[in-house]
Amino acid sequence: MDEEAQTVACTQLLANVVSLAVLDACLKPVKRNDSARHKVPVAQDKAMDAMMFLMEGAQHYVEMIGMDGDRFKKQLIKAMYDDTDNYFTKQITAEQRRNFRFNLYFWQNNPARRRFLPEDDDETS
Repeated sequence: MDEEAQTVACTQLLANVVSLAVLDACLKPVKRNDSARHKVPVAQDKAMDAMMFLMEGAQHYVEMIGMDGDRFKKQLIKAMYDDTDNYFTKQITAEQRRNFRFNLYFWQNNPARRRFLPEDDDETS
């Protein structure tokens, strides 16, 4: 495999990883019992992992395929609130966009969401 073909293959692989993360972030929340034995909706672990990847790590992968990472995040979130008829809304249903918004809100307001991130060495030095 020549270098150009390998670059194209790697770019496609990275694009597929990001696409799969977007789909995983659109998973439907599940209902679990809280401390008062009420059923409350919570995001699935797979959706939280995808949301963590998209919001904190995907920009590096997106930049490797030639896109601006910060703009990607902003446009992704903006697209999840957009109900106009366009290419994106034809691929992601209204229910999936609603699930994404719930999962994003849950991820932003869950204090344990960063439990898997490595600590910065600069802060401890």
